[in-house]
Amino acid sequence: MEPTTQELEHEWPQQQIEAYRQVYPRYKLMAQVLQQVLEKGCKQISPLAILQTRPKAIPSFGEKAIRKKKAGRYSDPLMRMTDLCGGRVITQTLAEVHAVCDFIENNFIIDSENSVDVSERLKPSEFGYRSVHYVVQFKRGAFPTAEVPVAIPEQLYPDEANPLKAEIQVRTVLEHGWAGFVHDRVYKSAFAIPSKWERDLAGLAGMLEQADQAFSRVQNGLRTYAASYGTYLNEAQLKDEIGTLEYVLICDPDNFEMAHRIGKLAMELGDWQKALGVFSKYVESGYQPILRDLGVVLCKVNGADPQGAGYKQGQKYLEIASAPAYHDADALASLAGTWKKLDEDKTRDYYRLAFQVDPSDPYAVSNYLVYEIIHQRSLSPAYLMAPSLTAAIQRSHDQADVGMNMPWVFYNLGIFHLLLGQPYESLAAYAQAIQLSNNDWMIETSLRLLDKLAVVQELIRGYDWVRRLLLLGRALTCQDQGCLEQIKSFATASAAPISAPVVILAGGTHADTSLDEYRQPLLAGFQGFHGTLISGGTTAGVSALVGNVRAASPQTITAIGYVPGVLPAGASLDPNYDQVRATPGQDFSALEPLQYWIDLIAAGISPAQVKLIGINGGQISAFEYRLALMLGAQVGVIEASGREAGRLFRDPYWSKSKTLRRLAAGEKEIAAFIHPEK
Repeated sequence: MEPTTQELEHEWPQQQIEAYRQVYPRYKLMAQVLQQVLEKGCKQISPLAILQTRPKAIPSFGEKAIRKKKAGRYSDPLMRMTDLCGGRVITQTLAEVHAVCDFIENNFIIDSENSVDVSERLKPSEFGYRSVHYVVQFKRGAFPTAEVPVAIPEQLYPDEANPLKAEIQVRTVLEHGWAGFVHDRVYKSAFAIPSKWERDLAGLAGMLEQADQAFSRVQNGLRTYAASYGTYLNEAQLKDEIGTLEYVLICDPDNFEMAHRIGKLAMELGDWQKALGVFSKYVESGYQPILRDLGVVLCKVNGADPQGAGYKQGQKYLEIASAPAYHDADALASLAGTWKKLDEDKTRDYYRLAFQVDPSDPYAVSNYLVYEIIHQRSLSPAYLMAPSLTAAIQRSHDQADVGMNMPWVFYNLGIFHLLLGQPYESLAAYAQAIQLSNNDWMIETSLRLLDKLAVVQELIRGYDWVRRLLLLGRALTCQDQGCLEQIKSFATASAAPISAPVVILAGGTHADTSLDEYRQPLLAGFQGFHGTLISGGTTAGVSALVGNVRAASPQTITAIGYVPGVLPAGASLDPNYDQVRATPGQDFSALEPLQYWIDLIAAGISPAQVKLIGINGGQISAFEYRLALMLGAQVGVIEASGREAGRLFRDPYWSKSKTLRRLAAGEKEIAAFIHPEK
């Protein structure tokens, strides 16, 4: 007797369930291996991720198979179902979601047709169910690796009889909570919820989305801050902090994150051998920051032999640390730097990749932009990259506001402003960077980057100013005779050495600026002064006041003026000055204060012996004040005189300088600043 239709309908589910029962052990094993792979793969990119895997239960398979057949979707569930093995990765932040997604896409075969980013199909008022769903298969040759030492059993690779697919969901903790509450209780409910609650849910959705984004920003910020906190410490503090952390590491020798902090502080100290010793002990940890910084250190230590094994090993570590899964623009940019002496094309390519990974990363943007300008011998890349430059400048200021990435954040701002045609903003940033630099190599690195731009220096206003500023910084930071000799080569030719003590008078010289009220306090304050007075050399503003002071004490004061080779229209030299030294400038600029400091240092005068009095002033004076503070001179500014003198005390970076003093306009206060011994 032929089986009835009803009997056939009962027979089909039994056949499908039995077929699945036969392959169920493979899916169970697949879930176990997938768990191991995800745990190893997420160890660094999302260390606090919650990982869940499971094979589909046999009853669940049977129920879904029957429903799909009744709906006319398919009649071969074993081949068509993509979730017979399931995995879930629940991360802390959206940035970690993206990193996990990159890991999955780079190491599995992706069924693109059945994979979906649910966030792309959400309505404007919806936040979740935002999971990224991947349907994957194990890829031959992908594992094991150094980071994921998990061998994939042969029976877990797809074959003609079984596709062996798994579904992996990736979402944040907040998305997971939303999915559990709203998706299951609201969107799947059998009734329409009241509009009032819909509005409440829409508002909550927006709050959760902002919270997820904020978590990512704070996490990235904290990571960068932790990596750069050593820049706040002086040499003694750095050594003390290293000693403390080394004691902790003895008690917890497997703490590779602690080891990285020690090595990073040693790098800040310029102790490359110590950093090398610390990082080398933890290579097997596979911790990406250690591999990245070990690569940097190896290339630094072996820089004299870029073809040698040590240098190449450093490049190898940087290649591992810059793998796509890490999304580390800094590692790519560091790798680019190691090719500068070997292959300019590779250098440029790696900087381009770093820029593509993070188009607002200041380090990546600055180096990529410089190499594009060099390649094209034009400043047009700066104009084309204006949106990225704007974002990088804002990001740099955000970092500076919380003290991150010091002093490199200011070096980056310096090059950005210089290439945007803003030389005074550039000088202020570079001066701040130099003041915060613990070691000469930081200034040297930025000087080398600037020297790369020498091929287009005629197109960059202020290029020579910035270069001289960096050379001044090097000469004082490293105390190297070679640096000092280079500074001396820029000293005013055929001029007698300046004699100490020295007072500089800086400030307003604009025709509309009246400074007559300061003449008498200055005349009285300089009574009894024996030394050199430096200013602008003309009959305008503070320069004229210096002429008045010199005329009142011709036997005891020598006045030296610094002017451009071409005086602007309407300017005239003050005959009361003993000397007027001309710079190559075509108008008054930052070149004059740079030149008098070069002459001072060439004469062997320490900046600590020099005093500067500031009255009023514009952008040149603003630079003079900051340059003197950077070099360590005593700076007394009459805040009430206004303009840049007043703004200096509102500057969050310079107002806290140890050598900055507020001066009242009275003769006693000025005299006390000039003659503290009286």
